[in-house]
Formats: sequence, C-alpha cells, structure tokens
Amino acid sequence: MKSFSVLLLACVFLVSGCGYKLGEVRPTAMRSVRTLSVPNFKNDTFESRVEVLFADALVKRLQQDATYRLVNSNEADAILSCTITSIQSTSLRSVVSDVLATREFGLIVNAKYEVVDQSSGTVLMQGSASGKSSFFSGNDLQTSKQQALSNAALDLANKLTAQVTEGW
Repeated sequence: MKSFSVLLLACVFLVSGCGYKLGEVRPTAMRSVRTLSVPNFKNDTFESRVEVLFADALVKRLQQDATYRLVNSNEADAILSCTITSIQSTSLRSVVSDVLATREFGLIVNAKYEVVDQSSGTVLMQGSASGKSSFFSGNDLQTSKQQALSNAALDLANKLTAQVTEGW
C-alpha cells in the first residue's frame, strides 16, 4: 500500500508539470464575461423561418458547455449576435442512370458572429463559422432538407461554441 501511494504521488508530480489546467479555458477577450445573451439570429438568406432553429441549437449547445450562464439581454455581461449569411445546396451524388438528376445534396450554412460587451459596447470577439450536412432526394425533398438544416444548425452551434468558449 505504501508503494502505491508513493507511485501515485510521483504521477501527480509528473502530470502537474505538463501544462494541463483543470476547468474552463476562455479566450483572453472573454475572461471578464460570466453571463451571455443569445438573441435570435438575423437571416440574410432567402430561406424562411430558420433564425429560431439556429439560435435554439446554439443556446442548447452553450448550456451543455456551461462556460457561460445564459441570461436575458438586460442581465448579460455580453451579447452574442449571429447572422446567417448564406445557405448553399450542392449536388454531391447523382443518380446512376441519369447524371442530371441529383441523389444526394450537400448543405452548407455560413454565419458570422459578434460578441459585444454590454456595459462598454466594445466588440470582444467576432468571426465566422459554417455548419454542414447532407440529405438525399426522395419522395419528400422538403422534409429531408428541413432535417438537414437542423443537422447543419447543430454543426454550426458546435463550431460557434468552440470559438466563443475556447477561442478556436
């Protein structure tokens, strides 16, 4: 038992010098931010009613991450505003018997974001992120595309959360 405790103590000393840090690692610009507000996204595309879908996905992802506490805009240290700049569908795979017909579509959603300090009005962070998904053409193309938009919203939320909470 004594040798086990000596070995455990040696491991603790070895790992402590490796530069690992327990807990959150916020970007330098976001060090003072503890509470964050996420209003509905703005939509610069022709795709209707996707603003709430994307904002909801981002809020859920930020809540899972728990780096920031999400509150109303009047109580927040900073406000994270996002704008959907483009939604692009591309052909990924065509039908074997007809090369002009598309079997699988790719969906890319681009967004830009900005984190503004509530008290001073200065921009703490800004950047862009994209979410990707794909969907197959079938009997109900509209439903397939809507599901792909939901998946792209989750992908975009993951990438935005990583940028705002970890800086990359």
